[in-house]
Amino acid sequence: MFKSNKLRVLVIAMFFIALVVAAIFWNSAREEIYFLCGNFSQGVEKTSVVRQLDTANLSSYGQVATEDGSRIVFTSKLNLGAHQCIIEFDGNDRVLRARYM
Repeated sequence: MFKSNKLRVLVIAMFFIALVVAAIFWNSAREEIYFLCGNFSQGVEKTSVVRQLDTANLSSYGQVATEDGSRIVFTSKLNLGAHQCIIEFDGNDRVLRARYM
């Protein structure tokens, strides 16, 4: 019976350690998205945006063409897409707006 209790405590401890590590990565990915998104004000060139997004370690982005220009969605799989930055560009590849959601 003693070994069973020891094993149970070990499993519970490992679960909580995994939970803490996951929370740290979740928050780090959120911060990366939040702070990079703050760099993109109206008029910034798309090449500058892409260069900065390429420095991200925990997040990734995808580009989509729109009627008036294009859009980049910057998010992370680590937080299941719960936090994202949507950057919209005009036809001249300049930022129209960047929204953190």
